[in-house]
Amino acid sequence: MATDLSQLMDHLNSGDVSLRLAACEKMAQIGPESRSAAVPLCRLTADPDESVREAAVGALETLETPSPEDAPALAQLMASSAADVRFWAATLLGRLGESAEEQASELLAAITSDPAIAVQQKAVWAIDQIGVRTASAKAALEQATKSTDPRLARLATKALANF
Repeated sequence: MATDLSQLMDHLNSGDVSLRLAACEKMAQIGPESRSAAVPLCRLTADPDESVREAAVGALETLETPSPEDAPALAQLMASSAADVRFWAATLLGRLGESAEEQASELLAAITSDPAIAVQQKAVWAIDQIGVRTASAKAALEQATKSTDPRLARLATKALANF
């Protein structure tokens, strides 16, 4: 399996759309054992090819929890120009729980300044999952409770209740 996984990882970074697509689809079948592919799969949610983007999302949905060693790379993806990449990076950081505590600053920045509401919502969820209970987290969540987006306000209120 290790050799197959290594080859699939190479295919995720291929210039060939059919190889990227097939690798994403295979990663979805592998499920949680493909956790080492979290970062490249996250990047592929912004692939120019729609079928690759959809297959990458499908693989990420089956991934469950990524490797804790990927937390810094996932945090870097929070600066991506693609909202889907930021959304999935926040999702994966949240799935890591306490293992992603050092990456909280990127999530807090997303709560207060990301242009995509879905990314803000996922960042609030992630902060709550990670268990960040700092003054800066409280301030960001309090700001989010005042959002005109009802889901964002509700998620922030729920996260604040855990302080």
